[in-house]
Order: sequence, then C-alpha cells, then structure tokens
Amino acid sequence: VQLTTFKSWEEVGRWYASLEKDRRMPSPEVRAKAEDLTKGLNGDLEKTQGLYDFVAKNFRYVSLSLGVGRYQPHSAADVLHNQYGDCKDKHTLLESLLEAEGLHASSVLINSSRKLDPDMPSPSQFDHVITLLPLGKEEVWMDTTSEVAPFRLLAFSLRKKQALVIPADGTPHLEETPDDTPTPDSERSEIDGRVNELGKLEAKVNYVFRGDEELLLRSIFRRVPQAQWQRVAENINSSLGGGDITNLKISDPAATREAFTLSYNVSRANFLDWSKKKSEIALPLSQFNLPELDSDDDGPDAEPLKLGPKAEYFYSVKIELPAKYTARAPLPFSLERDYAEYEASYKIEGTTFIAGRKLTLRLEELPAARASDYQAFRRAVSADLGQHLAVESTVAGAPTVPPDTKADDLVESGRAAMNNGNLALAIELLKRATEVDAKNKYAWYALAVAYMGVRQNDAAIRALQKQIEINPYDEYAYNALGQAYWQQRNYDDAATAFHKQIEINPLDKNAHAGLGTMYSEWHKYDRAAPELEKAASLTPDNAALQVSLGDAYLNLGQDEKALATFDHAIEISATPLVWNNIAYQLSLKKEHLERAQQYSESSVSATAAALRNLSLDRLTQQDLPLVASLIAYWDTLGWVHFAEGNLDQAEKYVSAAWGLGHHGEVGDHLGQIYEKRGDKDKAERAYAISLSGLRPTSETRGRLAALLGGDAKVDAAVTKYRDELQKVRSIDLGKVAKETGNAEFFVLLSRGTSSTATVESVKFVSGDEKLKSFSEALRTADYHLTFPDDTPVKILRRGILSCSTATGNCMFVLMLPDDVRTVD
Repeated sequence: VQLTTFKSWEEVGRWYASLEKDRRMPSPEVRAKAEDLTKGLNGDLEKTQGLYDFVAKNFRYVSLSLGVGRYQPHSAADVLHNQYGDCKDKHTLLESLLEAEGLHASSVLINSSRKLDPDMPSPSQFDHVITLLPLGKEEVWMDTTSEVAPFRLLAFSLRKKQALVIPADGTPHLEETPDDTPTPDSERSEIDGRVNELGKLEAKVNYVFRGDEELLLRSIFRRVPQAQWQRVAENINSSLGGGDITNLKISDPAATREAFTLSYNVSRANFLDWSKKKSEIALPLSQFNLPELDSDDDGPDAEPLKLGPKAEYFYSVKIELPAKYTARAPLPFSLERDYAEYEASYKIEGTTFIAGRKLTLRLEELPAARASDYQAFRRAVSADLGQHLAVESTVAGAPTVPPDTKADDLVESGRAAMNNGNLALAIELLKRATEVDAKNKYAWYALAVAYMGVRQNDAAIRALQKQIEINPYDEYAYNALGQAYWQQRNYDDAATAFHKQIEINPLDKNAHAGLGTMYSEWHKYDRAAPELEKAASLTPDNAALQVSLGDAYLNLGQDEKALATFDHAIEISATPLVWNNIAYQLSLKKEHLERAQQYSESSVSATAAALRNLSLDRLTQQDLPLVASLIAYWDTLGWVHFAEGNLDQAEKYVSAAWGLGHHGEVGDHLGQIYEKRGDKDKAERAYAISLSGLRPTSETRGRLAALLGGDAKVDAAVTKYRDELQKVRSIDLGKVAKETGNAEFFVLLSRGTSSTATVESVKFVSGDEKLKSFSEALRTADYHLTFPDDTPVKILRRGILSCSTATGNCMFVLMLPDDVRTVD
C-alpha cells in the first residue's frame, strides 16, 4: 500500500528543491576550493571530472537519515569541512563546486533497488541521490557515493531507470538514466603457464577490468585493508582448486582514470596427474557466468529475462607441457545470436597449448517468449566451457617419478595428491621424498597422514617415529601418533602420545580433544570429562567437542548437564552429524530415546534429501562422503529402535548399514539384534564377520566367545567367514570377457518398486577404455543392496571391473564408501 499527499512529480521536485536550495549555494570556501581544483584544467568536461574526482574519492560515505536529515542535505560548506556525508551531501557539495564554476547541475532522485511507480508521486519511492550536468547537447551523469566509480559510470542498478531530475532553474521531471557505460564494460584475463614433470603448474595471471566488474573490485579493495588483499586474490583464484599466490600486484582502487588491473603468480601442485597415462585438464580460471534463467510465463505481459549488463569477456591461456606429453586440443566453437555471441579457439604449437574464449553480451534483457532460445545458447556455451585438454604420456610403461626431483617438490606434490583424495599417489611421492632426503622436515609426517588415510596404521606409526627422531618437539607428530594408536584401539599407547603432546604444549586443543574423546571410547569417563572441558574451553565453538563432553557427562550420571551440553552443540551447529552423534550417545545409554529418535530421523532425512540430488554428470568431491554418512545415520536410527525394543525396525536399518559399509561396530550391533531375537547362528555369523570389518570393537570378540563357549573357538569362526565380505562386494558379470583389463566405474542406485535397488546410471571413470562397453552389463547387475524404508534416496557406489580372457570372467568389485575419495 502506497500513500502520498503530492499531486505530481513536479510538486515532489519543487519540495525537494526547497530543502536543498540554500544548502547548494557556494560559500567563499567552496568557491576557493573549486578555483584551486580547476586551475590548469581546460574545458567544462575536464573541470567537471576534476571536481567529481575530488568529491568522490576524498569524502567518506556515511549514511545520515534521521529526522529531516532523511531528505535534507547538509550545506556544501559543512560537507567540505566535515569531509564525510551521505549520498545527498556528497551530491550537494559537487553541485555547489560546479555552480562556483558556472556549471548548473541538477539533483536526481532515484531508487537503487527497484523500478519507480510513475503513478505514485512520492519522495518515499527514492533512496538515493545522484548528479546530472547538462553540457550543451550532452548529459553528464555522476554518482559520487561509491567513492571509486570512474567518471560518468553509474552502477548497473541505476542504469536505464526512471528518476526524478530537479534542475536548479527549471521544471522537475521524470527522465530515464543512460543505458550504456562511458567505456565498454569488459573483463580480460590472460594466463601464461608451464607444467613441470610432476604436473605442477607455474603461471602468471593478469586481469584487466572496465565497467561494472571494475567498480565491484575497486569497491572491495577500497574497503578491505591492504593486509588482507592476498586473501581476496586467493578467493578470485579459488576456481583453480587452490595454489600458492605470490607477487600480487593490484592497481590503486582510487586511480579511476585507468583500467583496474590485478596480476599474480600462482603455483598449483598436481595440476596435471602425471601418474596417469592419459589425463584431461580443465582450462584454468575460465569462468564465463551466463545467468540461469527460465520463464514459465511467456505471455505478452510477462517480465523480460534479465541477462545482466552489456559486456565483453576475453579469456586467453597458454600452457607449456612437458616434452613427454602429446596433447589433443578441444574442438573450436562459435555461436551468434542478436543478444550475444560466443567464440572459442584452440590449437597446439609444439608442446604449447593456446586457447582463447570470447563472450559478448549485446542486450541486457530478452522477452520472456525467448527463454528457450536463451537456454539453448547457454547450454551450448556451457558445453564448450566443459571441454578439456586431453594429454597422453609418450613414455612406455607406467609413469614414474622423475629421478632428479627434489624432496621438497615431492612433498608438495604428495600433499596436493592427498588433498585431491589420491592417497596411493601421495604415498608413492612421499616415500620417494624420504628416500631423497631422509631428514626432510615435513616428509615423514605427511607420509604418516597418507598411511592413516588408507588405514595402514602400523606404517603410519613407523613414519611418525621417524618424524619425532628428526624433531622431538614437532608441532603435530605426537597428536598424529595418538590418533594412529587410537585407530588400532591401542588406548594405552595413544594416551601416552597425547600426554607427550600436552607436555610439549599444555594448551594444545587437539591433544586435549583427542585424549578426551579417546577416553570416552575407552569408557574412562572420569578421565574424559576434564580433558574435554579443557578442549571445549580452548575451542568453544566446536560442536563435536560439546557432543563428546555431553557423552562423558551422560555416562557419569550427570544427565541435566549432559542435555544442556547437547543443546549447546546444536546451538553451535544444527547439522545431521551433530544430531546423529547426540542420538547415538543417548541410544547407548538407553535414555531420552524420544529425543534420540527425533534427532536420528532428522539426520537420515536431511542426508537422504541431499543424496536425491546426486547425478553422475555433476558429481563433486563434496558428494562423496554422503553415503558414508548415511551408513552411520542408518545404524544410529536402528540402534535407537533397538534401545526402544523395536527389533524389526532395528534390524532393517542396521542390516542396511552393515551391507553398505562393513563397519565392525555396525556388524556388532547386528549380532546383538540377532542374539536378542534368540537366533544364535545368525548372531555368531554376524559377530565373526564383523571382526573382519572396519575397526571392529573390542567387545565383539567377547560376545562371540560367550556364544561359542570359549575364546579358543573365536579365531576359527573368524577364519571361516573371512572371505564373506569380499564375496558380498563382488558382482560376477559372468563369462563375458572379450578383453583383458581393468577399469573403474561409478554406479548410481535408487530404490526400486520393492526394497531392492535399481540402477539409475553408470559412468566410466578411468582405466582401459575398451571396457567402457560393459556399462550396460553393470546397469543390469544385482548389487545386493536393500533399503530399510521407502524414503526416496540414491546410493553412489564405485567399483573396479576386472576382465580376463584366460578365464572368460568379468568381476566388478565394489569399493567401500569410506574408500571413495575422488571423482576421477
């Protein structure tokens, strides 16, 4: 609802003119400043720019909108003295300086966020004031508010928009602001790089901005302290997947008469995966963002599609590859419409790849009826942006580490491989680093972390002991050693390692947290609580610590304190992981089960919803942990049902979790359910298999011994069922092998008409390309997956297909979800 007492826009304009009339008159100080600023400048336009630059850059914008100050500006003399003001104050000072030079500017009232309603004359429709100066037949529009807008550049939100122009002497009237920018809106990016033998990219990056992007970046760098410019540049560089930025050079944000430039050197380890015979490289830092628009309404009154400002985007890249690689360039591509044009060129010159991409946007909006045309153009451009540079090593045999590589370079590449989820490659590189330099300051620790990632804890412990030999006061080694022992459930040695870390640094938050959480798992809650309290004090915003502390309180009989701590964890982070962990602790104590079930069901529901969006064509690294999370959440929900005495529901969820993840603790839960049902044979089998699963619990052996009639019979039972897990994960495609080879595939499963799984899609990942033809066989295979309920959900599996012409067999072995770390 809009109300107004004004009869016309002219009346609104005259009202505002009366408020500013005395404020805009040049005082002696204003006249003196105008004369000083224009000395030596030729012509009215040059003088106008000089005065604009002075007001825009030297007067801080401060919002002042209380009482009459919402509409009435301060006097120009006051603004000149105070050196700050809001939009109308800065406009008034510029207006007054221009007046002192005999140039008569107009005040312009405009709304910065929405369109004007021309049928409702009211000052409440405006939230901004800019300046218009008629110079002969030309109009000069200016906005001093942003402080760093180039002369005559209006922000995109102010262009092609109706505004109320209020001349010093004349009739106020509505007028549309200009559509175009004073200089063409453009972004130019150039990357010149070289990839070394270990796949490391070293590149020089240059950006040149004009127009809207220029204004945005000038504003950012104007407001961000120079000490933090590096962080801003790292965000700009983030699409490269990280990397070290050096030699950062940024032009002065206030130097608005020149283009805004940004340049830096970047190094990115493992840009090219040298360990593969064939690789595909995404072009670095190529980001043309066409808006994703759609319109269900294509009638004559439908709102037009907003494409954004008219602009030109230029991208060029040159990458020199190692001599041992041959490359195949993407296909050149061009497409033209009346509203936009896109062109891409690619070529190989010797060992150098050269590419150029150009996007021109000619119109800011399209009729809604042309939505399908625009979407087709956008899809075509996106398809080209998705093209990769294909490279292949010409070296015979499997790729090997270059013999003369330095230890520090190997460590850097190993860490990058680890960050990308390629732990096998990381271990190879880091082992080589320790061979090149056995006393390298970082290699042994990094190698230990990689070993722990693949659950080779004995090797990790040996590597950490080497690290401690090199530096007994290492900042991280004892914490990692504690974690490695803990993973083996070697609690005594883990506690010793954590205590040693605390001896080195009494305020080490990770050591207190690790020690406390380990004590909880060891059921030594009286020792856990003090350590967790210290850790929580050192990191008060860590929700996981609050859950562990609540667990300790719960097991010490301090229920009220425990529930308050759990509530605080949810205040910090209301996420599926936190809900699940609280529910699990409550289920173990068989207390507050209604709350536990609510939290557990919320965890399952949220994660299932996230998994429903999975697509093999758009798979990301962030999608990979979702299935492993769902396994844990199904198990927790099943265990809550077990605590409630609902054995049917308990078995459904725990059995589904066990079948997917093969976690020892989940197998132990399944054995307890069977035992509670009185099914001794199934319980024995579940306990025995779980002891071959991931990180089996120490209690499982005792339960199995009790059922078998003694500990002496346990090992035989475990041996009997040892191969069961491998058999469950192996899908026999039959005697269909026409080639010998190995390849990895992703398979996306969903719930079918019953509780069993159907295959939604299959995607070849890597390996022998001749095995791609088995995609259809994998689509029709039985994956032995059962869903616990009818909630729609997708399950992502990855496996290795092995075919042999000697036997005729093809076997697809599924990887455990915990071991799926990369999308390639």
